[in-house]
Amino acid sequence: GTPYDREAKSAEAVNVHIDKLLWNVVMCGTPDALYRVITNYTDGFQSRVAVARTPDNTFSELAESPYHLTEQHKAKIQQVAHLLPLMSGDVELPKLEKRGRDWLERIRIETLENDDKTKARQRFRTCPTAMRMTACLMLCRVAEQLIQHHGLQGAETQLKADPTLWQKMLQRQQTPQMLATFDVLADYMIDNAIYFFRERIEEAFRAATYAPADAPRTKKSSNDTIYKQLETNFTSDEAFSLAMSLRGGNVTKVRINSMLYRWERQGMVRRIDRGVYKKTFRLDL
Repeated sequence: GTPYDREAKSAEAVNVHIDKLLWNVVMCGTPDALYRVITNYTDGFQSRVAVARTPDNTFSELAESPYHLTEQHKAKIQQVAHLLPLMSGDVELPKLEKRGRDWLERIRIETLENDDKTKARQRFRTCPTAMRMTACLMLCRVAEQLIQHHGLQGAETQLKADPTLWQKMLQRQQTPQMLATFDVLADYMIDNAIYFFRERIEEAFRAATYAPADAPRTKKSSNDTIYKQLETNFTSDEAFSLAMSLRGGNVTKVRINSMLYRWERQGMVRRIDRGVYKKTFRLDL
């Protein structure tokens, strides 16, 4: 294939076919190019997209010495990037999760007051993206601290000697400043999503081709086997036990909680109480 950091002309960029995505895609272009790339507004792609706007510099003064990336800056970025692949595994970040839930509730109240259903729906797509981006910043901060204390080689040795070290350090990165960064990212992303996509999202959900939430659901993944065998009302512990019996001992509670979180976001279940859920879909096999 082509290198991940290649630059493509606009016509080539929008017509590219991606068979298997190995890297994040960063696109810089006009709104027209954005709309040609993003054409579906009811699927999960919206929860994988972060759109930024170039600041309007129409009346800005010409800077005498524009900011530029120095070789020292590049070296630091490369060092952090070198350590990130060594941080592999699952981690729970309860403070970040609570901040995400608080943000969702704030946007819910805000949109309830002005009956903005589009923004209310979009908050579920923006929140996980902002949480992922905040977690990435936290991981970079962990790598930076290790380099500062041990140097690049020493940091690499530390991570290889203790594969859980980054998880312990990541917990301490849930600082008020980092959680405030989540709010900034989430607010900025939902504002831009509404700015660029509001009319298109509303048209997509009004279209006759859009499947309503209570429509029968076809089997799509192995998780549907678990979903089918669960009672209408079930607990997270029951889901974990069932998954253990179907998949064996490699199932973790973190993965089950992630599965339940996705089901809740997709409208497949409704949370009745802490750890208690109710199924809302019929499943056609």
